[in-house]
Amino acid sequence: MKYWIWLTQIPNIGPVLSNRLLEKYENPIEIYKATEDSLRLVKGINSRHIESIQSSKSLEKAEEILDKCQRQKILILTKENYKYPYKAKQLEDAPAVLYYQGELKNLNHTVAIVGVRRCSQEIKKKCVEITEKYICQGTTVISGMAKGIDACASTVCINEGGYTIAIVGNGLDICYPSEHQLLMEKIREKGALLSEYPPGTKPMRYNFPRRNRLISAWADEVIIIAPGKGSGSLITADYAKKYDRKIEIVWEQ
Repeated sequence: MKYWIWLTQIPNIGPVLSNRLLEKYENPIEIYKATEDSLRLVKGINSRHIESIQSSKSLEKAEEILDKCQRQKILILTKENYKYPYKAKQLEDAPAVLYYQGELKNLNHTVAIVGVRRCSQEIKKKCVEITEKYICQGTTVISGMAKGIDACASTVCINEGGYTIAIVGNGLDICYPSEHQLLMEKIREKGALLSEYPPGTKPMRYNFPRRNRLISAWADEVIIIAPGKGSGSLITADYAKKYDRKIEIVWEQ
C-alpha cells in the first residue's frame, strides 16, 4: 500500500500522468523500480517528471501517511480495488488513491445533489423533496458536505435511512466546515466519507474544484439546486459535462 501512496506524493506527477504510468507498469512498485530510459517511453512524460520520480525514492512520507491512517481508522482505496467504481476509475484524471471512513458499499446508481450555500426554506424544501425521491429508489446520494444544499441532502439521507457519501476537500481527520462535526460523525457511522487527500491536509481553497470533479466522477446523475453566478456547484456541472453525466439544474437563480 505504501507504494500507492508514494505515487500520489511525487511532485509534478498528477492523476493523469499517474494513470499513464500505471497503464505501462501495472503497479506502483514497478514504477518505483523503473529506469530513466524506460520512463521516457511513457506518453506525456518529460525530463522534469522523470527527475521528480527518480529523486523521490524515499518512502518516509508514504509510511507516515499510512501510519496516520492506521491510527485514525482511515481506510485506503486504490484503483485496483473492486470497490472503486468502474465509471470513476476509467477517467483519465481518476486519483490512484482515495481515503475513506465508514462503509463503502457497491454502488448501483448514484446521484450527486449539490447547490447553493445560503438557501431559503423554500429551496431547502425542494432539496428534501428531490432527495427523498432518490432515497425511495435506493439511489446513493453524493454530496460535498458543504453548507446549504449539500448538508441538507446528506441530513435527509441519514434521517430517512438512505445511503450517502460525502466527498470532502481535506483530510478526513479534519471537519470542514467546523460546524458540521455532528453531521460528519453521522455520515461516518451510516454512510461513507471520501477524500483524495491524506490525513492532515487542510481545506485549502484550491482543493475544492478537485473535490467537485470527484463528486461528478462518482455520480451517474448530477442535480444542482439554485446555483448562483460563480457558484462552486457550477464547477461540478462542468465536470459532469466533461464526464458525460446526466445533469439537471433546479431553481436556477
